[in-house]
Amino acid sequence: MQDKSNKKNKERHFQMPRLRLRYRLLLYFFMLVFITLSMISVILDCFPEIASIGCYVLAAVTLAAGGYYLVIDIGWNAGKAVRSGVVANPYVSRVVSDYRLRTVVFAVPGVVGNVLYAVFNGVTGVLSHSAWFGTLSAYYILLSIMRIGAVRQAGAYLKISSSAQENSYDQRELSIYFKDSILFLFLAVTLAGMVILLELSAGGKTYPGLTIYATAAYTFYRIIISVINLVKVSKRRSPLLVILRKIGYVDACVSILILQTALLSAFSQETEEGFVRLMNGITGGVVCAMIFGIGVQGIYSSKKMKERNRQ
Repeated sequence: MQDKSNKKNKERHFQMPRLRLRYRLLLYFFMLVFITLSMISVILDCFPEIASIGCYVLAAVTLAAGGYYLVIDIGWNAGKAVRSGVVANPYVSRVVSDYRLRTVVFAVPGVVGNVLYAVFNGVTGVLSHSAWFGTLSAYYILLSIMRIGAVRQAGAYLKISSSAQENSYDQRELSIYFKDSILFLFLAVTLAGMVILLELSAGGKTYPGLTIYATAAYTFYRIIISVINLVKVSKRRSPLLVILRKIGYVDACVSILILQTALLSAFSQETEEGFVRLMNGITGGVVCAMIFGIGVQGIYSSKKMKERNRQ
């Protein structure tokens, strides 16, 4: 009991003091002022050295304190409002509590993005007579078809009663799993065409200025999240969730390949053309083989699961 009370006392000792609203608003004001002065000092270099250091120190202190109280003021109140709204809305509450439905719903933006990318690359390919953009359009069309087929099952899942969900919905999931696994084979062939065009120097991706670093960070974030989600759904017996996570994983891997072409294009020299082609060929070949293997494994697994359900 004494240990618990000592821990509580220590926790209370390290807590920030509670400020009244007018003091918090004053803190936020000074935080913005010192951050603005620091940015002016960095960009224009118009302050003496001592004044610049003072601005940096005060900006850091006010930003740390202001960030703490902003989390309390915005984060807690927003979280409380969101929680009450979730409880009040039965549809939102179901999405939050149902992992399967939530995964499908969150896949909808990916469907919209794939369709837009397919149209954009297709139009660009026709106008510029570019085989590279045409192949990219075919790639995104296949991804759109795969994701649309999986997302459509969300409506079926909502309509099926809880007593019939396990048998009826599993059959629908297996059908989508099998069809999308076949489409993975076509996706691998399409990607092989993209790699061939890269080897012929007929394609590639470029990013202006510093956006390539932001794109690289986002791409690596995507691949990490896709791996985590793929491992997570492997513990659940849901072919629909597995195929959705596989699609996300494959899309992230292809993004790594496209990012590599942009990095090599931006930072390699003209004399390193052979090295660029070699790296694009190796990475592209590995990704193509992996996608083809995912498709073959999916077809085999779907047949095994269908046989198991018949028994």
